[in-house]
Amino acid sequence: MNYNPILFIIILVAALIFYRQIISMFKPIKGKGTRIIATLFLLTPGYALIMNPNAEVTPTEVTVALLLGCVLSIPLIFTTGYERREDGRVYVKKSLAFVILFVLLFAMRWTIRGFIDMDSDSRMLLFFVTACGYLIPWKISSYIKFRKVYISNRV
Repeated sequence: MNYNPILFIIILVAALIFYRQIISMFKPIKGKGTRIIATLFLLTPGYALIMNPNAEVTPTEVTVALLLGCVLSIPLIFTTGYERREDGRVYVKKSLAFVILFVLLFAMRWTIRGFIDMDSDSRMLLFFVTACGYLIPWKISSYIKFRKVYISNRV
């Protein structure tokens, strides 16, 4: 199986999530925050990796990848915040730490990919599980944080 298209999709999804987060620092978040959760639908092309019969991973490897993803979500959760500005709309708090962390996280995952000695099907599956492990908790906590700011002090 040729993974160049899948790698391109992974890079594209990461770039879109990063872009949306940066834009939200300068433009207000529209609606009631459902778009924060909706970005998780960008992960749907990767779910085909889970069904790949050529990926030979153990439940322990999947669990470790998922737990690693959850641990990696913690810095993202702490550096993502929301604020209501003078115009009464909700924005993502400007955070250089978040920008640096997101780029470092992606670069770290990309670098580690070369060190893992297993077939590419299994490696892609584990890295997708890791990505889900940090994106899903981060986006859910971001939605909860947004809703707290959105509901409190509404103008």
